Amino acid sequence: MIKERFKEYRSVLHKRYKRCMSHEEATLSVPPHVTDDDKRILCDRFLSDSFQKRNKINSDNRGKLEVNHVAGSKSFAEIRHNMQDFVTGQESGPVDLYRGTHCRQATGS
Repeated sequence: MIKERFKEYRSVLHKRYKRCMSHEEATLSVPPHVTDDDKRILCDRFLSDSFQKRNKINSDNRGKLEVNHVAGSKSFAEIRHNMQDFVTGQESGPVDLYRGTHCRQATGS
């Protein structure tokens, strides 16, 4: 759980970094609770070639998705398991899974 929280926090800082026009502006716009050493480490990390390369690869991969994951933090496997009929043991099919994750429950749209 701590690892996930840290990833989310780092993601928030990266989004804030990307909104800035320059590396110097980004270094100055980091939240006040972040220490000077951590500011420098984070900004240098976001500027590094390895981070930029991984970021580009991940962006390209997200662009190739045919269907976006819209189920929040739950995986499709977990949702399918929760949709399972526990009396008969039947798992939901792909169509039911898609409806359950992409359609509004109240209106069906």
